[in-house]
Order: sequence, then structure tokens, then C-alpha cells
Amino acid sequence: MSFQGFDLPEDLQLLSDTIAEFVREEIVPVEANVPGDARAIPAADLAALQKKARDAGFWCLQAPREFGGGGLSTFESIVITEQMAKHRYSFPAPGGGALGIEPPVSMYRGSPRQIEKYVKPTIEHAWSAFSAISEPTGGSDPARAIRTTATRDGDVYRINGHKMWTTGADHARYGIVYARTDRTKGRGGISALIVDGGTPGMTVTPVAVLRDHWTNEVHFDDCVVPAENLLGEEGQGFGLAQEWLVRGRLRYAAQAVGVAEEAIRIASEWAKQRETFGALLATRQAVQFAIADARIKTSAARHLTWEAAWDADQGRDARTKASIAKLYGTEAGFAVVDAMMQILGGMGMTKDMPLEHWFRGLRVARVVEGPSEIHRFLIARDMLGGAALGRTA
Repeated sequence: MSFQGFDLPEDLQLLSDTIAEFVREEIVPVEANVPGDARAIPAADLAALQKKARDAGFWCLQAPREFGGGGLSTFESIVITEQMAKHRYSFPAPGGGALGIEPPVSMYRGSPRQIEKYVKPTIEHAWSAFSAISEPTGGSDPARAIRTTATRDGDVYRINGHKMWTTGADHARYGIVYARTDRTKGRGGISALIVDGGTPGMTVTPVAVLRDHWTNEVHFDDCVVPAENLLGEEGQGFGLAQEWLVRGRLRYAAQAVGVAEEAIRIASEWAKQRETFGALLATRQAVQFAIADARIKTSAARHLTWEAAWDADQGRDARTKASIAKLYGTEAGFAVVDAMMQILGGMGMTKDMPLEHWFRGLRVARVVEGPSEIHRFLIARDMLGGAALGRTA
């Protein structure tokens, strides 16, 4: 595989093209029959799409093979995520869940019992799961912001606290809750525990947000979970959360590239057919420049994302490049979709078209997995070292 020359291996190119065809021929037609104000594909339609995806061999392609997934590398996952995102309900999950629902990445570090009880059934039966990190005190600095506690009491932990912005907690079979097991330590005092949905003491309240998929507020009031639900060892929670940051950030960057590219296609087709004042929109310099600028932004975002994913697969520290890709990708994707909506005018605002869904999804994407300002800080800190924190040599 040659990243620098963008020569994808034949099998990856074929997979990417086939995924694109599945999204175009199977998912998009189903979404076309869903009312514009719906927030997701209806459950029955989603189940039918999932069966087609399984039969076609497209199920959970990014999960490890030993757990029943496709075992794609970071780079391979990013390439196909672009194609998976080219449909209306692509946020927060490319493919809308039709191509498989995977457990939180941290679950792959679970014990054999946890793998059998949670990971394999998630992949086999499309169980949904959540990750609860952010709290009212903040989400971008979990080492300091986490106030939720998990106190060991014999063979159980008692969880008390308050989580925010927890996607999927209202219908998930289980989730990972990051809580403080040692108040005397910073990141070293944070642990991860698996909590089953519906556990007494856990209260979930939906919070309406801008995108189609809402998030949740979760309260824990002496919520008891077995000690065997500890993921890894005590104090390893922050490290486990860090493991999925690179892939999570690159996924959002790839989604942004995919929907931006599709938005450009939609606007370009419109410009070649729509007439104003006796001439096609495609002849207007303002439209030409907007499409050209959109192409430049999308190409740049793809290169940054592919480069970071490639580095991750080579075993290099790709955290800063992932921040660059996520920051630029989501900002560029949002700007592109906004500009393409402008070309379509009123049609671009309708809920029957995917553009306004992507506009809302990308606006949220500029905040989740670290807001743009946090990524700018991380990039600057990588360049300036301790000076960025006010430390002197």
C-alpha cells in the first residue's frame, strides 16, 4: 500500500466502492421514504438493512476479527467511513447502524468473561452501548473534571455522580462509566466500570440537541455494579479512554470528508440543471468559486485524515495529527455543507434532503470528541512544549 501516492490496494478500493454502492442502493432509498422530521431510520427498516449488510459481509468491519468483526486497520476504516457517511442519518454513526453496531473500543481490553458477556453479543446481536465521560464540570479535561465516584464495597462498586452528553444511554444494553476510585490522584484515580442498562440507581434523561440523535443526562445514586465489571485495573480508566481518541477523532474527520464530498456532488448536479435569469447556475462565477473552494477544503481534509490514520497504523504517535485532522475536517466539512446549501437556496434547507441534517450533525461534530479550541491548544502544546503551559526551561 502506498499512502503517499494514494494508490489503494485493489481489495481496499473494491471494498470502498462496494460500500459506496450499498449506501447508495440500499440505505439512501430507505431514508427517502422516512419523513424529514424523523430522527432516525425506523427500527423495522434498520433491521432489514442490517440483515442485507450481514448477508453481503459488511457487518462490523472495523471490529477485531477475533470478536467477529472485519478487523480493518485504522487507515482502512477511515477510507470506508467516508463512503459509509454519504447518507442522511450519518451522524453520529456512519451507515446509521445498518452496517453493524460495535462496542466502545475500550471494551476490547476487557476480561475473557466481559468479552463473552458484552463484546461478542454486541457484534452478533447489534446491542447498543454508551460511554459516559463528560460531566457538568466539563468534558475536555476529564482528569480534573470527573467528580463521579465509584467506591469499592466488598464484591461491588457503588457509583454516585452525574454524567452529561451521553449518547445512547436511553436505549443501550450497557455502557462504560468513567468514575473516580481514588480522590487523591488525578488521571491515575479514574477507573472504568461496565454498567448494564436499567441498573437500579441509574436514571437516564434525554437532552434534546441540534442533531437528529439526541444525547442524555445520566444520574447515579448509589448505583451498585459487581466488582467483576471493573474494566482493566483500578486507575486505568483514563488510559483506556485515551486509546479510542485517535480512532474516534479520525472517524469524525472521515465522516466530514464523506458528507462534504456528497454535498458537493448534490450542489454540482443542481448547478448544472437550475436556471436563474436565463442561464444555468453553473455559469455563475460565484457558484463556480464556491464549488472550487469546497473541493479544495475536502481534498485537504482527506489528506490530513489519511496521513494521521496511516501514521497510527505504523505505530507512531498520531494524537497531534488526529487533532489536526479532526479540527480541520469538521470545520471544513461544516463550511462546505453550508456553502452547498447556499447554492441550492430554499431546496437546501428542506428536511427531505440530507444537507440540513449534515449541517446540524457537523455543527455538533465541531464540539464532540474535543471542541476545535481544545484541539488548537493540543496542537500548540505539541509545538511549544512546556512554554504553552507557562513553564520556563
